[in-house]
Amino acid sequence: MFPPEYSGLEKLARRTRHAPVSVDVLPGDVGRRRYLRLTLADNRTVLGVVYPSEEDEARRRWLTARAALREKVRVPQLIADDGMGNQIVEDFGREDLAARLASLPEERTTWLRRAVTALAEIASLPDPGINPPFDAALFRRELDLAREAVFDLYLGQPLTGEERGAHDAFADALCAEVGAHPAALCHRDFHANNLFPLPEEVGAIDFQDMRQGPDSYDLASLLWERTTLDWMHADVSDPLVADFASRRRIALPDFRDRLRRVLLQRAWKVCGTFARAVAQGRGEIYRRYLPGELSLAARLLDPTGPDAPFREVLAARFPEVC
Repeated sequence: MFPPEYSGLEKLARRTRHAPVSVDVLPGDVGRRRYLRLTLADNRTVLGVVYPSEEDEARRRWLTARAALREKVRVPQLIADDGMGNQIVEDFGREDLAARLASLPEERTTWLRRAVTALAEIASLPDPGINPPFDAALFRRELDLAREAVFDLYLGQPLTGEERGAHDAFADALCAEVGAHPAALCHRDFHANNLFPLPEEVGAIDFQDMRQGPDSYDLASLLWERTTLDWMHADVSDPLVADFASRRRIALPDFRDRLRRVLLQRAWKVCGTFARAVAQGRGEIYRRYLPGELSLAARLLDPTGPDAPFREVLAARFPEVC
């Protein structure tokens, strides 16, 4: 029933009385850990997680992050851990929040408000120190990778020297600005594929990379990511931004300004992620999302100041979306 490479997980399941009647190997994530859904005799399901030896540090960070979050945010129950890379954890179900928001538009406001509530709780916590904080240098490296992916790999048209100067001036100024924003604890990947609709709240997974960062970072991740771009308009986002600012007792006008700049950094970074995947032939699904991300980045670029020259470069290369 268990594939042979998961013999350690099978032993843990049997030892803890979670021997399944069926096993489904789930699609892998960007890391090397693997997930299996175990259906038990009473029709309940749990998840088996297998960390290869080189991911043991990620397992320890997951355990520490879960301990830091569990009093404030709904995170999976840890059922068993053999200390050798195998875990059994609570299964939040097959439907993530992205699927719920897509299938039931009338429930979007309710579920996003619940997600904002959870997000504000995370931001209120002290940093457990399991990962280094975001800084301007990291943000800048992300944007250099985005430039390379979009222009060199995807378009096959590297920037000229003058265009490269426009990009770098924009990126330098933006990342210095964002790196100086007020900081809060960030989940880091707080988007709807890592959230699950539970009876009265959202559950969060994939939190092992949480760290200090700009106080608007997670909200930008939640509201403007690939599955929401088609319908995330001001009438939806504005009340949620105001709700988060109120919960965090942050001045709304200043917070909105910071959110816009963080969102620009994330949007351009994500353009690079999608462009690289398409160019390397490992992510055709991202071809559908790339135009929306490019359009978002173009809208967020300021027509004055350091953004302006790069805004012109992007519009010239992608006139159909910019």
